[in-house]
Amino acid sequence: MKKLLVVLMATITIGCLIVNASYAAQLTQTSSVDVTVGTVFSLEFYNDANVLYNTVIPFGTIDATNAYNYPTGRAEGDLKSDVGLVVKTNRNESWVLKLNVGAADTLLGSLGAYFGQPTNRNTNPGTPALGTRPFGDNWFNIPGTATTIYTADASEKVNTPFGTLATLGFKIDGTVLSPGAKSATITYTLISTP
Repeated sequence: MKKLLVVLMATITIGCLIVNASYAAQLTQTSSVDVTVGTVFSLEFYNDANVLYNTVIPFGTIDATNAYNYPTGRAEGDLKSDVGLVVKTNRNESWVLKLNVGAADTLLGSLGAYFGQPTNRNTNPGTPALGTRPFGDNWFNIPGTATTIYTADASEKVNTPFGTLATLGFKIDGTVLSPGAKSATITYTLISTP
């Protein structure tokens, strides 16, 4: 009986050791975080060595026999832009960029634009944004009513922190203008399309 009791106690002890060895302890605590995220929806001018102007685009005296008069300091194929626009948003909504000159502006019908494919400034280096440009890689006369020049891709619904960079070049067709001082105001419009 003594032997049986010793064997039984040894078996119980080994069993307890095995149970204790296979049981892991775990304790947890939690913290809660509450935050309010502000709305970002902005259209800003952008300048660097290759984007030359913003609120004023100087042309000076143009050649009335030339359909491609570029702003002062610019030349065909110089790989520069006249205006840069940065769109930033975190609204998780689609957006479009529109462009027009005033319907009564004296350069209406002669002021043209070239709109390159926008770039995603959140990548390094900036890669082309995936939205669409109705005018593509062509010069177009800037209309007298706000007209869509870019429709953002779904990937641009949230493009913070650096945004989407749109660049434009401008030209004046001197062959369709009468002599005298001419002017136009270019309006850039950013519209959210939920």
